[in-house]
Amino acid sequence: MFKWSTSTQVESNLNESFYGEVPVWTYIPAPRIAREPDDYELETPVGPLIPDILSKEEVRRILIAWVKRKLFYKSKAARKMQITEIKPSMIFYYVLDTFIEQRALHFSYRKTPLIGTALPANKKMKAWEVECLPEVFFEDATKYFHMPNSDRKGLCISCYGRGLVLCSKCWGSGEISCRKFQASGTVNKVSLCPECTGNKTAPCEKCSAVGHTQCQRCGGKGKIWYFTNLKVEYVTHHKQKVIANEEFPVSMAEKTPGKVVHSHTSKILRPISMCPVEEVNQVSQVMVEESHFAWPDSRIIQQKHSLKAIPINEVHFAWEGLTGHFWVYGSRRQIYFKDYPLRRTCWPLF
Repeated sequence: MFKWSTSTQVESNLNESFYGEVPVWTYIPAPRIAREPDDYELETPVGPLIPDILSKEEVRRILIAWVKRKLFYKSKAARKMQITEIKPSMIFYYVLDTFIEQRALHFSYRKTPLIGTALPANKKMKAWEVECLPEVFFEDATKYFHMPNSDRKGLCISCYGRGLVLCSKCWGSGEISCRKFQASGTVNKVSLCPECTGNKTAPCEKCSAVGHTQCQRCGGKGKIWYFTNLKVEYVTHHKQKVIANEEFPVSMAEKTPGKVVHSHTSKILRPISMCPVEEVNQVSQVMVEESHFAWPDSRIIQQKHSLKAIPINEVHFAWEGLTGHFWVYGSRRQIYFKDYPLRRTCWPLF
């Protein structure tokens, strides 16, 4: 009988411990399986890539509207500056997700054996022979599994088969220091403690003065059932790369809406190779090839990647002897102007 669950309570039951032990999992390398990627990337070009070409009048109108939303910016520079050049181009946001599976074994114990089996008697399975599929792809999850026919009965490692362990309160003496002991009065008068009658010690309540308590690991039976516990983990590794001018903030490109010009999902991916922008092809090649060998002990279940194109216009200007540039980017035509030349030096009056 297979015992699957993503519940932490079941995990606690499978790794039952009364001594604060932390389970140590041994990860098992996945068997090597040669898989060839499909030909989608070789047959499907990226595109179309259509830049957003703006005129000087449109740029000025967008800039003035942007300045009006800024409390400390003056609109004079936006209205009077000379726009010398506009360079339309594209920003690319490449995302690669790799969904992997990894398995680990842990030698654990139970007081009683797990009833039922899914295999013939005396037949055992290896970690990667157990059939298990994720419920949702690209969603992290963990499952625990009691390996069939892995149970064997042996001596308890805590009490060595005796069923008893030293009392943790009195350490086998059966006595503890009396907390109620008091001595008061003068030389001629002494008040004795009713608990210990002046001996300063009292019977240990935890072990009833025997010095031993029942072993909690085996329940006093002296023997426990050892078994192998399997953990199957599904993990999504997410990587991204922004291909843009070095001066343009990466964080803005990640949050800016754009058009997805290419996407594909496969068991194993081939890098993008038919994008007109060669830098995109190079980035995809490096990231995809690294992902194929990044987790050697795991198995790649599925991969997906996407390429988002964001239109951008680099605008060069001149104003009162100053020269510089700013960007109009995205389908919403947002502005990134790092050093706007004219700002207020005091709070505006309302």
